[in-house]
Amino acid sequence: MKMNLGILIILLGAVTIFSTLTIFENSEAQSSVPSNNLLSDSKVFIIVQTIVENSDGDLVTYLTSDKFTNLNKERLNILLEAEETEKDPIVVIDGQKYQIIQRLLRVPSNEESVVASTILAHPQGGSLKTVARFAHDGYPLLEGEVVTSGWTFVIPID
Repeated sequence: MKMNLGILIILLGAVTIFSTLTIFENSEAQSSVPSNNLLSDSKVFIIVQTIVENSDGDLVTYLTSDKFTNLNKERLNILLEAEETEKDPIVVIDGQKYQIIQRLLRVPSNEESVVASTILAHPQGGSLKTVARFAHDGYPLLEGEVVTSGWTFVIPID
């Protein structure tokens, strides 16, 4: 079952990249994405996928969104500069280059709880600072379950 989940994550990532690139091809579509209006000056497109697996590796919850609250552009730029590597792919669409940065965070649950948001944080000045928050209706989390958050950033390159 873990192999199937791995394949699912890869397929969802490919669909996300394809969907993201399609949005960048059409400037009207790009301006219709509410979360990106917050970053319109930098034109960074962000999407997060959250997957919860039970202790057997079975899919329990899947959420995805490109709508964020508490989005801090300054912290986002610091995070992206720190995360950028030569291994991050670059694609060209209509002569414009875009870098795609994808990062996964897996966190096991040690107790039962309810999760009401997915938060992207970055260490600054000795503490974690919130970069973006994806608010959702929440999901229950049992001890032994694992939450994987996959963040994708598509950045235009000059």
